[in-house]
Amino acid sequence: MKKLLFLLFMNLSLYATLLKFDQIDTSILSKKDSSYVNVKLSIALQGRDLEEHQIELMDVVQTVIGNFLAEVLITAKGKENFKKMIVNLADKQYGIEVDFVYIQNIRIETDPLEKCRKLLKK
Repeated sequence: MKKLLFLLFMNLSLYATLLKFDQIDTSILSKKDSSYVNVKLSIALQGRDLEEHQIELMDVVQTVIGNFLAEVLITAKGKENFKKMIVNLADKQYGIEVDFVYIQNIRIETDPLEKCRKLLKK
């Protein structure tokens, strides 16, 4: 039985491709003061024929990011929900099968306007 599962897993992984989105830069709401914060995100998606659907997958990722608050996105539960939503929305909206979502980097810049003001004052 173990050999059968191993062979099945190896067979599926041969057809899988890895699509990376580096430095997705967007703004999302902060729960703290209902202002926007900048988010820089790098993710990798694994599945079949993903390179052919790059534009659709970027739309899915941007849509899902917009559904999260900054404070929720950085928690472990928030990251898991983020991954599940990408897989589900890609399948539901475009019929694209994404097997795994890997988060490589998340960086949230709080108070970007305040940083700009301080730079301009100097």
